[in-house]
Amino acid sequence: MSVLLDVIVVVLFIVTCVTGYVMGFFKYAALMLKTVATLLIAAAAAFILAAPAYNAVAQDKVVNAIESSVEKIDVAQKVNSELRKRGLPQTVSNDELRSVLLADGDVVKNLDGVMAQKGVDPGTREKVRQEFEDYLDHELLGQIVSMSQSKEDGTDGSIVRTGLENKREELIKFVRMLLMSDKHKAAQEIESTYVRPVGEKIAGGIIFLIAGILVSVTLLIVIKLAGILSKVKVVSAANSFGGLMLGVFKGALYAAVIAYVLCAIVNASKNQMDKLNTDIIDKTYIFKYFFNFFYK
Repeated sequence: MSVLLDVIVVVLFIVTCVTGYVMGFFKYAALMLKTVATLLIAAAAAFILAAPAYNAVAQDKVVNAIESSVEKIDVAQKVNSELRKRGLPQTVSNDELRSVLLADGDVVKNLDGVMAQKGVDPGTREKVRQEFEDYLDHELLGQIVSMSQSKEDGTDGSIVRTGLENKREELIKFVRMLLMSDKHKAAQEIESTYVRPVGEKIAGGIIFLIAGILVSVTLLIVIKLAGILSKVKVVSAANSFGGLMLGVFKGALYAAVIAYVLCAIVNASKNQMDKLNTDIIDKTYIFKYFFNFFYK
């Protein structure tokens, strides 16, 4: 992916610079106006149509995929068995542990309160609290993802991971929905909070590309029919050099647009996508300078 991004930038600059040099400054300036108009119209189309397009094409499919991924998860049994292995006394029943997970507030404090009511000694309570925090922060998410994967039906548990990593409160919220057996609601919550922002950005990028091509072709036909370019007959070394410089600017403009779109996707995904993240961008030699201009 890193090499591909650099190749795209290099090809853009070669095409725009050669075209600018051959056409000259004045003819290429006329086409630049077409480019600017194309980008503005395509951006407006993407902004207006991204959400409706995502809703129409992907929303239901994403919710169904997530629901299929989580429907087999027995999170209560997994948490029970793990905490028993980590020292949770048998005096705390499975029903009480379930209530701890479902109750409002910090689950670690909730569990400590139940253990205190049961007369568990302070040393054991402290050990269980530390073990519970370690489990929540380092193992629970991985176990849920693992339980949600299926080799038989090809379900990809990674979609469950999106947006939950390193976010204990969001993970507990997800666990509570699973405990209440509201898998569809859990799927809708994940789609709305974590998947939709990325999906809409991707839909917007696709619409931007399609609209850009359509508008560009339409405006080019109009320019050809109007004979605007044929009326400009300036031929000189300065004109060719000016066209070359304008080509450099146009290539940079195209690269900046691509960087902006990819930056929006990375930000929406909280930099957690496997195929597109800042680690991949940083491995590029050229594209990273355009990307880092927008990425904060």
